[in-house]
Amino acid sequence: MKIGLVVNPWAGIGGPAGLKGSDGIDCVQAALDAGSLPQVSSRLATMFDACGDAAQTASWYAADGAMGLAALHAAGVKSCAAVPVRSPSRAEDTRRAACMLAGMGIDLLLFAGGDGTARDVLDGLRDAGAIGSLPVLGLPAGVKMQSGVFANHPTAAGLLLRQLLQNGLAACSDAEVMDLDEDALRRGLILPRLYGYLQLPRSPSLTQGGKSRRANGSSFQRQAIARSFAEGMEERSLYLVGPGSTTLALLELFGAEGSLLGVDALLGDGTLLARDATRLELEDLAASRQVPLHLVLSPVGGQGMVLGRGNQQISSRLLRAAGRRGLHVLAPREKLMSLHGGVLRIDSGDADLDAEFNGYLPVTTGYREQTMWPVSA
Repeated sequence: MKIGLVVNPWAGIGGPAGLKGSDGIDCVQAALDAGSLPQVSSRLATMFDACGDAAQTASWYAADGAMGLAALHAAGVKSCAAVPVRSPSRAEDTRRAACMLAGMGIDLLLFAGGDGTARDVLDGLRDAGAIGSLPVLGLPAGVKMQSGVFANHPTAAGLLLRQLLQNGLAACSDAEVMDLDEDALRRGLILPRLYGYLQLPRSPSLTQGGKSRRANGSSFQRQAIARSFAEGMEERSLYLVGPGSTTLALLELFGAEGSLLGVDALLGDGTLLARDATRLELEDLAASRQVPLHLVLSPVGGQGMVLGRGNQQISSRLLRAAGRRGLHVLAPREKLMSLHGGVLRIDSGDADLDAEFNGYLPVTTGYREQTMWPVSA
């Protein structure tokens, strides 16, 4: 099998800094200034570890340098050809590399990035006339990743890649390429747009599906969930509240001016300590307070992602500190029933830690109402 690889080396760097994305050189610089570091290399390493020796059986074609070839070399995989690109790379380099790789007769295009990278791949394949004929697989490495073209975890990407190399290309289906206006997001506005479709190998258990906005529950349900959870909050504990309308209802219950799309920190008595905080700010806050830590999160509609999509401010270090007892999931029952694959998922950036949460977690679904729901990392 001939596989092309395109990597966005800056994908996801804006997440820990609370920047809602990583599009544009100005955003990348702002993330670097805030102390964020590129995450893509470690996610590629996790993918190749899961794929194992099967990766050696493919003929690899890649964009040069950090846009692909470096990852192959790090994994000990030989490449057949490299597409020249600029350094540092930009969006047009992703489009050009995707177009050129498609022209080399590859059987599958593997790319690492987020929704912005998926858009650039779509444009590149459109330029090559390969839309609808060349399957793609996205390694989730961005901030939002609401498109349906991604594996649900780097490990899942490796497992799916191994299956394809061992058994041949599976049947494919259309997968949405979605993106949000990042400038609008930073103003608290959610403006999704469908850019097109790409062919994705069919594997419901290993791919994440697209984000759904149809099962977020009513405002009354969200208020009932918030009130139920608030009754059990511990006054001396620290609570990190993730993005979403369900979790925002908890902040509003205390009269705290929280952020719809950021991560906020408050004490158990409702005192707001930080609004729309960065990863470094949250880690410093948790270290200085030295009190029990709790994470209050709501899954992404349709995808079931509790951690790793739009809330990368919460690091694997914070997840480990909170532990299973300190991880709280809030969601209307309708949202749970509509999940792709029927499970909740965790993608903290630490695959071994993610696996520790496999099993079941209690989910608050109403006033004094909980249900146990399966978690698969």
